[in-house]
Amino acid sequence: MMKKVSFVFVVAFCFAVVVQGGTVEECESQLPPSLKSRLCEIRQYTIIEGPEMDKHIDCVMRAVDFVYKDGRGDYHKLYDPLNEIERDRRHDVNLETCIGQSVRVPTSQRAHVFYKCLLNTTSGRTFKKVFDLKELIKAGKVPKHARYTAEVAQMMKDVDAKLC
Repeated sequence: MMKKVSFVFVVAFCFAVVVQGGTVEECESQLPPSLKSRLCEIRQYTIIEGPEMDKHIDCVMRAVDFVYKDGRGDYHKLYDPLNEIERDRRHDVNLETCIGQSVRVPTSQRAHVFYKCLLNTTSGRTFKKVFDLKELIKAGKVPKHARYTAEVAQMMKDVDAKLC
């Protein structure tokens, strides 16, 4: 009996790890029809409103590990990567501001509010680069400790070209 319980626990744990360790590509495969036709806009960081987009951004922000389970932005997962690409004291203030905005909305909207806020700050351009790099790392296309380079930028353009 104990072996069965242990087996069920291990299987459930592995499933939870797989679900949490998703990729942006997996999130995109789950897009509803209303957003599938707008995938290229989404990949170019166009801000699109609505509950379906809230759900999609929650999925991708979890996939790249930039938000907690409740959708709040994770300061510590973004601060160093932002500064590795572009040293700027404003990243700190921008992250704090956007986390503050995201906690004021329902859980289902938090990741999207955080995402939109960051895109509209002085850190927005750098955030896109951090996001792109993390997407490629999670997809296994670049090593875990890769840095953002012209080669990474080209890889992202190639991914987008295949999808768009």
